[in-house]
Amino acid sequence: MRKSLRRVHQDIEELGIQRSRMPVRDLLWEAALSVLGHPGRSLVTVIGTILGAAAFVASLGLGSTLNQQVSAAFDARRATEVLVQPEDPELIKAWFGDAALGRLTRLNGVVAAGRRVSLGEQPMRRTIDSLAAPTGVPLIGADPAALRVMAPQLTVGRSFDDFHERDATPVIMLSDAVARQLGIHRTGVAIFVADQPYTVIGIFHDVIRRPEAMAAAIVPFSVASRLDEATGGQPATRDVLVETSPGAAQLIGRQAPLALRPEAPAELRAVAPPDPRTLRREIEGSTTRSTLLISGVALLMGTVSIGNAATAGIAARTGEIGLRRAVGARRRHIFGQLVLETAVLGGLGGAIGALLGVLATSVVSIVNGWAPVIEIRSALVACAISTVAGLLAGLVPAARAARVPPVQALQR
Repeated sequence: MRKSLRRVHQDIEELGIQRSRMPVRDLLWEAALSVLGHPGRSLVTVIGTILGAAAFVASLGLGSTLNQQVSAAFDARRATEVLVQPEDPELIKAWFGDAALGRLTRLNGVVAAGRRVSLGEQPMRRTIDSLAAPTGVPLIGADPAALRVMAPQLTVGRSFDDFHERDATPVIMLSDAVARQLGIHRTGVAIFVADQPYTVIGIFHDVIRRPEAMAAAIVPFSVASRLDEATGGQPATRDVLVETSPGAAQLIGRQAPLALRPEAPAELRAVAPPDPRTLRREIEGSTTRSTLLISGVALLMGTVSIGNAATAGIAARTGEIGLRRAVGARRRHIFGQLVLETAVLGGLGGAIGALLGVLATSVVSIVNGWAPVIEIRSALVACAISTVAGLLAGLVPAARAARVPPVQALQR
């Protein structure tokens, strides 16, 4: 059979009839004409790829944006606090002085550092009337720097400052819980602590650090020190609060005892919350895996869609294919043109879908107040994958169409 076909081809060439040829340039031109000449058919074929590529780019973009938000949230809430306490409560107060704090605040990564003293529960009442039962409230003394580290969120009033600390002004800040216990709803009123009057300067509803302050009252450190000496009650607990830059808490936790008491750093204990980097990596990894899975499914759906649409479109063009074969087009010409058409459609669908995905990522991010993370690489990958998907999707229907005999094709 092969010999007879070869003989036929030789006889045709002896008659001066050349075998039909179709350069790649002509194949591309024919494919482009077919795609652009039937926009409705092309749109039906490529709609699945557009949606798949859009979902791919949008899911990757939103996943990267969410990862960025997770990282930003962890960075903002990462351990930025160090608490330094003496191993022995009776340790001399030299480590607590201005010189020691000066060395500490000069460390790279320290934002603020201040002294604090906790006096335990103190009797508080609205009036000096001895018949009124006092309310026991934990009392904290903090200098302005320590107060900045605690960062109370004020409901009304203000925080005390260096003036109040320097002059040991008897002012007090109350948490919402303590204010309700004492029946106080505004500032400027007086309360009595251990029968001494204090002016309420502020009421706070939350603190950024040291949540124990939410059930306590806060006075200037100098005022609390005088009160401790006057009452001689239960031993006070002294410590140093340090606010650090994000990520520096562990380092400052190791350096703080040496800065505060260089002659005997082992006598101090620094407590620094762990940096939750492992948890952040787990969350980011889970988000990335979920995003890639959704993106892969979206592209797979687009590939199946363009394959089905291409099969239906080629079946509707059986007459056209038969006519091409009748006028000399060879099977490989038909196969190449149809595969190029689906590849071109896949590339166009990928480009349009990538633009829609970028637009969707930007809109969702802006609506939620996020900083959108647009990865041009993912858009290019979507275009490339869509082109390859279109090419692969057209292989089977193109091969079937190329095998249809011309006479049979023209009869359909």
